[in-house]
Amino acid sequence: MKAAITRSITMIAALAILVGCASNAGLRIGNSLTLCCPGNYASYSTYAVESVELPIFLRDYMVEEFETAFQERGMTRNDQRSDIIVNFAYRHVSLDPEQQNIDPFVRMESINVELHYIAIMDITMRERSGGKEIWGGQISRLHSVQPGEYMHEDGARPAFLQTFRDLLSNYPSRYEE
Repeated sequence: MKAAITRSITMIAALAILVGCASNAGLRIGNSLTLCCPGNYASYSTYAVESVELPIFLRDYMVEEFETAFQERGMTRNDQRSDIIVNFAYRHVSLDPEQQNIDPFVRMESINVELHYIAIMDITMRERSGGKEIWGGQISRLHSVQPGEYMHEDGARPAFLQTFRDLLSNYPSRYEE
């Protein structure tokens, strides 16, 4: 029963990735909007950033690419006094039931298998005052990682920037007021 549930969840996640990837031909990073526009966007001009379980090697450059795309929408980062807080939360879904307990970022030399998983980044925005959630989105990518492979940041940066631009295209721009 548990294996059937795991396979069902895996298939649903894989389909969501394929749908997201189809909307971003060539980028191979899917994105989807999960919540849009219940906020008072004209009153927001600054944001702060928080992250939850975001791997260290991803944190700096992912946030930098997000900031570039968000600043293009007219927003300014101010971690001390911001109107909204942007939260990045990372998780991964193993596509192989036998690999459920393997962390793709902590590879022991004794584990010599190709890993198959979906990396998912949930991005939510909430008002600093009151905590009302005002926007949400998700980016995701299917991974097949051979033993010894590592993240290629230079190739990933442009893809992340374009994905964040696509995802934030539904966020009301301060320049369109």
